[in-house]
Amino acid sequence: MGKVKNNKKKQVRHNATGMQTNAEIAEAESLQTVPMETILPLIAKLSSPDANERAWAAAGASNLLMHDAGTRRLMLSKNLIGALIDRLTDSVHEVVVEALGALRNLTVVGGDEVISEMYNKSVLTPVAALIPSLGNMIDTMLSGAAISAEDQDKRKTVWDWAENVISVIWAMAENSEKALKFVNKLDMIPFLMSFMSNVDKIPPKVIVAAAQCLYTLTDDNPDCRVVFVKNLNYIQPLKNILGLNVNAEEELLIKTLAAGIVINLRTIISPKAAESDFSDIHGAVLPVLSGALSYDLQKASAEAAAAAQVVNAQKQELDLSKPNQPATTEEQTLALIETRLQTLQLALELIANICTESVEGVDHEDEQEEEWKDDAGDDDEMEADEDEDEMEDAEKKDNDLDENTLREMEQLAAASAETPMDLSGHPIINILINTVFPALINLGTPTPLSFPEQEIPTPATVAPLITAQLATTHLRAIEALNNFLLTMADAVPGKWWYKHRKSDAEQCWVWLFQQAGTVAGKGVQVGAEEKGQEMRGAILDAIVGCLWTLARGLDTQVPLSDFHVPALMGAYSSTISDSMRVKAIGCLGVIARRQGAIETNKVIGEFLINLLKNKPSTDACVEALNAIYDIYADAEFDYDLPVYVQGNFNQELKGMIKMVKFMVRNIDRRKDRDLRNRADEASMNLVEFVKYKEKERR
Repeated sequence: MGKVKNNKKKQVRHNATGMQTNAEIAEAESLQTVPMETILPLIAKLSSPDANERAWAAAGASNLLMHDAGTRRLMLSKNLIGALIDRLTDSVHEVVVEALGALRNLTVVGGDEVISEMYNKSVLTPVAALIPSLGNMIDTMLSGAAISAEDQDKRKTVWDWAENVISVIWAMAENSEKALKFVNKLDMIPFLMSFMSNVDKIPPKVIVAAAQCLYTLTDDNPDCRVVFVKNLNYIQPLKNILGLNVNAEEELLIKTLAAGIVINLRTIISPKAAESDFSDIHGAVLPVLSGALSYDLQKASAEAAAAAQVVNAQKQELDLSKPNQPATTEEQTLALIETRLQTLQLALELIANICTESVEGVDHEDEQEEEWKDDAGDDDEMEADEDEDEMEDAEKKDNDLDENTLREMEQLAAASAETPMDLSGHPIINILINTVFPALINLGTPTPLSFPEQEIPTPATVAPLITAQLATTHLRAIEALNNFLLTMADAVPGKWWYKHRKSDAEQCWVWLFQQAGTVAGKGVQVGAEEKGQEMRGAILDAIVGCLWTLARGLDTQVPLSDFHVPALMGAYSSTISDSMRVKAIGCLGVIARRQGAIETNKVIGEFLINLLKNKPSTDACVEALNAIYDIYADAEFDYDLPVYVQGNFNQELKGMIKMVKFMVRNIDRRKDRDLRNRADEASMNLVEFVKYKEKERR
């Protein structure tokens, strides 16, 4: 069943500029590459004996790196990274700051390969060496003490200096485990927490960088955990940030990042052996996260398109003699939109993960044991050949729940015994159904700028950076929606939302099909590497997953239109993504169990049988078999005789037993134990099911 697991994906880095990686935007960039005759003199001046020329060259390199992918490639081919790292130990502070800024820009747009090259060239060593003097200067400034005359110039750039140091370290830590271990040795937590403790005295952009770095370092990092365990006083500044009233986009991002850090540290803040103010972490952060979801994407899309046209025209007139020009009004507009989208993505990821925890360990299949599973005979010809102990081992599930979430679910379960029951007043459920759910629908709806135009040879968009972020926002919203739907089905007693807010669930079903049509556009082959259109496929995959979850939650009673079943079949046939195929099969399997819809059942049943005949992937085969077992589990179902019996399905399945066993044997348990176990179970159940159906009507 399609639960979306933890959504912390390294390829979706939350950065202060909102820039995407080179791989995401290269195809969409149309600016003319700066000629080599311009690049070579600039790089040469990084080694000039004149400090002014070195600073000018570093600032120019910083600008050119953001210009276009072709220019970046040319500059990197001339060992720009090495030249910039050398300047981090320059005797002139201005040169150091400009070089650091260029390196920071590289971490934003260069991609993982460039970040790895920076780490391999030991960028962290000179960057780390800057921290003591930087920290001392900031401490002096915050304390109000006098600053020496020789440090006055440094004071003017101290916040740019701090932001870039933190951003480079953060990028390295997020890139690889090896780099993370190096960063852990730098003892960064006290340095970063000094910023979080002074949010009212430090520019928001620097707090954002510190919070982003902390969010990464606190994510499943034992070394970082030890620091917080030894310094519990670090928790209070994070609590304080959660309670701030925000007036700007960067401040909202800071608050959302603080919520993420708190979630990462939840086992420290609320240990099992003690109670604290944050005993219910989810209840504390959900108001913050849900509040961050209020944003008009359609309006932002229109504003971004207008601003991007102006900015693109300005980029064509780049003047290298003026490397440090202030941002134009249009550039500021784009930066604000990028920051807001960045906040949305983080909030959506955290909400999705909160929902995931609430259903973790819950068995998503019906608990009722079907009669046919206990009615297996002793027919040796049909006996499955795998050891029963292995199957028992495969059926073991991790039922560990977050203590607070488990306590919450137990309270709800106890309350469910009292009738009538209204869960709308429960604080967490109230936020989820009245604030989060409508916001997910809003944020999952594409805008005119959400995807590149489907044209040949090159997909185009006026604002590739905004387009990439909009698409990612839609994907995160649909993933969070799926987890919301799962929570309402599996963690909330009695499927309360599906029964008492049935109209919302039904409208969601209709909306999902509408969005699927919009996203598909002129047609997208999900799973194919269609340049510029990968996000369309990913979102379609997520939409089908939501449909499957909804069908289950509504107990098959979905508002079915004539085109829905053919559309789901088409989704299976048109994709090369196993994930989407499995979800389409699962959704069709639930729809087919409707009573009073024999013709629909026949269409789906024949589709599943033909699918199996065509030897699908193992995942699809297992899901199709399991769907058939559920659909035709009882002869009393009105469709069983006219479809399963008269359609000779049992004989068809009997003829597939050897094929399925052969498929199972070809799965290497050492490489994919979960798949092998699921295939083993499906194979054994096929044997039992066929024998059961043979005897059922005798």
